[in-house]
Amino acid sequence: MTTQLRTKLVSEFICITDKCPDTCCKHWSMQVDSVTLEKYKNSAPELLDAVEDDGAGNFIMRKDRQTSYCVKFSDGKCGVHLKYGEDYLGDACYSYPRITRATGEVNVITATMSCPEIARLALYSENPFAIDEVVPSRVPQEIKNVLADGLSYDDALNIHKLFIAATEDAAASAEQIFARISSVSRSLSRIEKKGWLGAAGMYFRLADSSLPASEKNINDPFNLLHSLCGLVVASKKSIPPRLQQTILEMENALCVKLDWQNVLISANEKSVAAYDNLQKLWRDEMHDAYTPLLKRWLGAQISAALYPFAGLGANLPERITIIGVRFALVKLALMSIYSINNSKLHQDDVVRVVQSLSRFVDHLADPKFSLDIYTETGWIKENRLLGLLF
Repeated sequence: MTTQLRTKLVSEFICITDKCPDTCCKHWSMQVDSVTLEKYKNSAPELLDAVEDDGAGNFIMRKDRQTSYCVKFSDGKCGVHLKYGEDYLGDACYSYPRITRATGEVNVITATMSCPEIARLALYSENPFAIDEVVPSRVPQEIKNVLADGLSYDDALNIHKLFIAATEDAAASAEQIFARISSVSRSLSRIEKKGWLGAAGMYFRLADSSLPASEKNINDPFNLLHSLCGLVVASKKSIPPRLQQTILEMENALCVKLDWQNVLISANEKSVAAYDNLQKLWRDEMHDAYTPLLKRWLGAQISAALYPFAGLGANLPERITIIGVRFALVKLALMSIYSINNSKLHQDDVVRVVQSLSRFVDHLADPKFSLDIYTETGWIKENRLLGLLF
């Protein structure tokens, strides 16, 4: 029998239904798998009216053209779930925000912070990334096996735990922790995966002594926001209100203006001074209070991807670059909203910033365009990536 493990975060998660500020039942095209579609045909043919072909050979839950809600969504709840039960939900709807990956004969379930409740639990609950064995339950029909050749499941889990433990160092800043993870990731990428278990611990011990000097660029904070604009435009998706608010806060705090039609950003001397002010706020007022949250954010990235065995990117340098740029984006967004409010951030504000960005960047279909941008800006290089963060 396949063993099933999941993080404490997943075990504690309960959908908040009509209280959710950014429901997964809106905007997204939730796929209907073949088993569920066959169940509809045989046992509930009336549900076929809620299914449509997306034009690419996939079946999805049909959305209301005016509201972008799933046609079965009503009063904050899923009508299929309410009337027919969870067995009639497709894999996508049943599983979200959970992520299931196979490591040999062991399935590991983690979760994405694109869900507001998962974001809250990841940032504020106790020990959210601990992994425990549970009674096996339904898993998606298709599960990617991420176990590397030459490693056992126990090897993979122990390597993953080293990266999780790195995010929990109370004596280090979030930026230092990221730099260590980046260094270890790049070192591991140069050896065969079967040697990762023996090497990872050593690389972490040596990480601080092997970091390159960070290289800053005065345009980095503006390129960061500009790159997000480019990704949003390239995705050809509408911007949800929560993400609109987060982006607008960054524009205002940096004294810049995004031109969405031409994918441009307007910055000036006031913009440079504004970013200098954000950095001063971070050093003088925010560092102690918000460093633990950034560490939790890093832990959530490592946990969700079962890092270093999965994640966006074809290899570890690509994966850690993507995480690093997103780290910088989250930090910039938190500094921006703090400067605008001129006060301590409410938990709801922090969750909104983290979740709204996650809902967009975590669900990009292909990392290629992101990596093209990060190569052009120089962030694909370790010293430039560190310069973006420190």
